[in-house]
Amino acid sequence: MKRYGVHISLWAFMLLATACHNDPPVVMPQGKNTTDLRQNMINANRTIARSEETSIDEYVARRGWKMAKTGSGVRLWEYEVGQGPQVAYEDSVHIVYDVEAINGTPLYKGVREDYVAGRRQEMVGLDEAVLRLHHGSRAKVILPSNLGYGIGGDGDRIPQSTILVIDLTIMDKHK
Repeated sequence: MKRYGVHISLWAFMLLATACHNDPPVVMPQGKNTTDLRQNMINANRTIARSEETSIDEYVARRGWKMAKTGSGVRLWEYEVGQGPQVAYEDSVHIVYDVEAINGTPLYKGVREDYVAGRRQEMVGLDEAVLRLHHGSRAKVILPSNLGYGIGGDGDRIPQSTILVIDLTIMDKHK
């Protein structure tokens, strides 16, 4: 059931993005088959991804951050490397983080949670970042909307389709 909702949400995201983007909307001609619909959705998703990529590039350049970019699009800067080992799959750590939108709007401050790395929690991009850091590290992480809370937001403070900037600290769970 949950999987079905994800597919509907992804379709709705792409439809909304085509309607809200500055480029002319992708219109499917009458009588075309589902292959054309699929291609239109792929094109819409690429347009959104390019737009977010540009926003992130400009944000990082303005701050002079030296961020690495993963294959999925997560940006990461470990500005204080921890003395512990790199976080491994299923390591249990305690994380503390602040979240803001890329436009500077504070969303969450001082969030503390026990975290098991690699379990692909709600923010899959955060999970990817945690696995690249060391115990004791502090890092800046930028998540494109599809790796944060997607088109729906979190239902509380994070609006839909928001690029997230996270200031993250990784600690051993016992601390």
